[in-house]
Amino acid sequence: MTDFFISYTHADADWAQWIGYVLEEEGFSVVIQAWDFRPGSNFVLEMQKAADSAKRTVMVLSPDYLQSPFASPEWAAAFGQDPQGQEMKLVPAMVRKCDPPGLFKSIVQIRTVGLDEGAARQALIDGINQKRAKPSTRPRFPGTAAQVPHKDFPGPSTRDVEPVVASRADSLIPSLKSAPTDADKRRFVKAGFATIKNLFEANLDAVSRQEARIDTDFQLTTATDFRAELFLDGKSTCIGRVWMGGFHSENGISYSEGRSMSNNSYNEMLSLAQSGELQFEAVMAMGMFASEKKFDMKHLSADQAAEYLWQRFVSPLSSR
Repeated sequence: MTDFFISYTHADADWAQWIGYVLEEEGFSVVIQAWDFRPGSNFVLEMQKAADSAKRTVMVLSPDYLQSPFASPEWAAAFGQDPQGQEMKLVPAMVRKCDPPGLFKSIVQIRTVGLDEGAARQALIDGINQKRAKPSTRPRFPGTAAQVPHKDFPGPSTRDVEPVVASRADSLIPSLKSAPTDADKRRFVKAGFATIKNLFEANLDAVSRQEARIDTDFQLTTATDFRAELFLDGKSTCIGRVWMGGFHSENGISYSEGRSMSNNSYNEMLSLAQSGELQFEAVMAMGMFASEKKFDMKHLSADQAAEYLWQRFVSPLSSR
């Protein structure tokens, strides 16, 4: 029997995988969609199997999770087995600030919002530990410390000297900006590719289950390259490939449409924004697609870039 099932939405896939990795480092067994639901398996049956066979369920709480229609059945199974929380089968881990409604309010949460990695890791480990949360060291004494009699300094008094209070540094000099390092840029591009991959994989699975006329295929050819295809009434209608790299720089993400999928051509290139900030720029956006009008094509977050490429991918369906 598995120790933990990680329940999450694609928007929090990075958090879910980080939580799963930390738990396995601590010796727990984990089931998570990104690692354990392989191509060809039945998503619904795998989800039911994972929820039923896990001793406890970790909910990756965020605004997206609370709005997801697919997340409710995942945590409802654990809640139904332990409605009073005596066995702590349902463990909410809040990774982005949100206001849980209804039943969630009564369940004690693990909160990692605003913490650095070390503090977040400790909060997670302490939260899943079912033992008492007694600290390892004695808490600070809350009473008043003993007063030591003060003896006046026999030399000249400085009471009449006006103290000099230094101004804040930000009022003395212009705001200093630090440019992202090459390592920062590479991590941002890798995380952006993972966000795009997770959204395509989740959306393909969702539409194939919700629309009887649609079949889909998702192939992860390498860790930084995937292909997606959507069939309408059995006919291939939407084909796309997304991979890291391109003509201009390794720090980019290429998108190609149609069956010709060589490394020498693409329909869109997401490069790092020229403003120097860690954002994407859609190099080939010309205002031809409706999705280009939803966002600032010169300054895209990873989530916006993923949504933009998905809308381009499914655009052939608008004429059907």
